[in-house]
Amino acid sequence: MNISPRQLRMFLALSESLNFSKTAEQLFITQPSLSKTIRDLEDALGVTLFERTTRSVQLTDSGRQLATVARTVIGEYDAGLLRMQNAAEREAQQLRIASLPSLANVMLPQVCAQLEARRNAPRITIHDCSNSASIERVLNYLVDFALASVAPSHPELQYEEILRDRFVLLSCGAWRKRIADEVKLDDLLQLPVISMTDASTAMRYISAAFLQRGVEFRPKMQLDQVGTIAGFVKEGTGVAVLPYLGMMPMVSLKGMKISSITDGPLRSVGVVTRRQSSLSTIADEAIAEVRGVATQLREMHAEWLLPPRI
Repeated sequence: MNISPRQLRMFLALSESLNFSKTAEQLFITQPSLSKTIRDLEDALGVTLFERTTRSVQLTDSGRQLATVARTVIGEYDAGLLRMQNAAEREAQQLRIASLPSLANVMLPQVCAQLEARRNAPRITIHDCSNSASIERVLNYLVDFALASVAPSHPELQYEEILRDRFVLLSCGAWRKRIADEVKLDDLLQLPVISMTDASTAMRYISAAFLQRGVEFRPKMQLDQVGTIAGFVKEGTGVAVLPYLGMMPMVSLKGMKISSITDGPLRSVGVVTRRQSSLSTIADEAIAEVRGVATQLREMHAEWLLPPRI
């Protein structure tokens, strides 16, 4: 049995008006089309739904039973469609981003503010996690895109570099007076350096830079969180080596000094997406905002931030 919602709607309209010509006019179809639809419905059900005479049209007992069932079916059908539509609208307003905490801190507040100004109550979820975890979330369809600092090698992913940032040395207290505005990598070997842990991309960049010189980099202390590193630096426990974007939230801390590592590595910062998947409109808008924020940051901090490689 193949009965469509359209047939049931036409049957219900006729069951209420009991007039073929008025119902056809109401539904913007011809009377013969309406009559054929009702005949097809009766044939499919194997019952007579209307008693027709030259003067009147009346529902049969089977017709009255079907009217009760059809109202329920159409009501549930319309409610289901509405739920799907509402879900689709909510999905269209939903944005999921994974990002390194340092990038999320500096770039995403402005991105999200722009989206909220343009859209009605977007639902934004940000996962601030490690570089590898961010990329893994993109690969597993858990986020729309990620902000990362290392281009993924996976063939299903693509990487768009948006800027590069320099590594800097952060000092405070007595160390601030002893350290020049510009230092070299070799100078770090004589300092009590505090760095991120080996699992971080920042540490990998620095370690690779020293390995290219045939030197193993061994910091005095390694910590997971940039904020914790700042606390140790402020107490004079040591000096910190960090990418400039990771250090930016600490510029306002009293007594902090930034020194340029003139021959230090450059960290790549970019957007990771899936190659074969189309992005939602809100995700496209968010990435466009990310590019805009990156351009603003490069213009405001030209000494520390460089444009992407061409």
